[in-house]
Amino acid sequence: MYFAVYSTVTSLPFCVAVFGTIMVSAIIYLKSFMNQPSTIPKLYFKESALASHLLKRCRLMDRKFDPPWYLRNAHIQTILSSFILTDTSTEFEREYLQMRDQGVVALDWALHVSVHKKKCCSVFVILPGLTATAVNVSNLCTLAAHKGYRPVVFNQRGFGNSVLTTPKILSNGDPHDLRQVVKYIHSRYPKALVTMVGLGTGCSLLLSYLGEFGSSANICAGVCISACFDSSRKLSKGVQGIYDILELLALKKALFVHSNSLSKYINFNELFKCWSFRHFDELVYSKLYNFSTVDDFWDRNNPLRDVDEIAVPLLFINSLDDPFYSKISIPYDLFKYYPHFLMVCTNKGGHCGFIDNPCDVSWAEKLALDYLDTVLEFPNKGHTIKYGNCTVRSTI
Repeated sequence: MYFAVYSTVTSLPFCVAVFGTIMVSAIIYLKSFMNQPSTIPKLYFKESALASHLLKRCRLMDRKFDPPWYLRNAHIQTILSSFILTDTSTEFEREYLQMRDQGVVALDWALHVSVHKKKCCSVFVILPGLTATAVNVSNLCTLAAHKGYRPVVFNQRGFGNSVLTTPKILSNGDPHDLRQVVKYIHSRYPKALVTMVGLGTGCSLLLSYLGEFGSSANICAGVCISACFDSSRKLSKGVQGIYDILELLALKKALFVHSNSLSKYINFNELFKCWSFRHFDELVYSKLYNFSTVDDFWDRNNPLRDVDEIAVPLLFINSLDDPFYSKISIPYDLFKYYPHFLMVCTNKGGHCGFIDNPCDVSWAEKLALDYLDTVLEFPNKGHTIKYGNCTVRSTI
């Protein structure tokens, strides 16, 4: 009996059928990628003079994101951008800046890149995610420098391989360190304009900063790539849950380095067993900021809590297949209400990926710099208003 079954399973027709089924399935799977038409991203904006200028100069109405078939998977895009496609040849000079409470943040200035001289140079501040470093955004730094910007990566206290001099780390909803950094940059380069780009969780810090300080933010324009519009994140299921676990591991690793300083406020034994963002925020940020519940902390740190106060042109680039965040959380109506907001949504791109050429800078990063170029040239077209040390076009 067993021999008969074995013979049937190992018979030539059976093997051919199994092999043929696998091959046909693989061909259909690959063909589904290859036959996907290139699409122009969907745009969400309110009609304004600035929007018309951006659509024309940035070619947003016909600017396609068309990755090859082997790069159309969200996980491939995310993994490539996070772990593989970095420019290790870019060098950085680290500068530590002391805050008013004796805390220290780190600024990584890109070095040895050819900077084209502009009539008015712009300092380009990059806000990576908490678990990222300057190396992860080295390609963006190189491109920005070649376009005439002075790139600098902002590392929050205790992150980005920086030191921790006080028993406190700041959440992405607390922009007070960034405020002092912007003031320092203006004092160091008094004639320079300041622009910012946030990537991933760095977008939450950028939105919190622009909302909290409004017209006194002292920057000219900003870009959010793969922004999260909600301060709370529930543990995802399936493959998406793996990213959450990896991010939690990276966050815990960064905190364990500073366990001697933080042990008074954080229970590291409990933190070791923590595998959800709710539990993590409860153990870390709720304790450090003295919130009674994690929900109170999330409400206070919602990146859009002061969205009405944001007073500078802002571009958002998000992918609908982002494995970190749900597309349902994107507040589309926001971009039809505020004339200085513009949203670009792609069907593909993963999280901070948007790679259409493995040997080149990402599509989103090119668009971000083209957008900033266009905004900075817009004041020359007509009416202007002053925001601190920056001159920007009024779009309201």
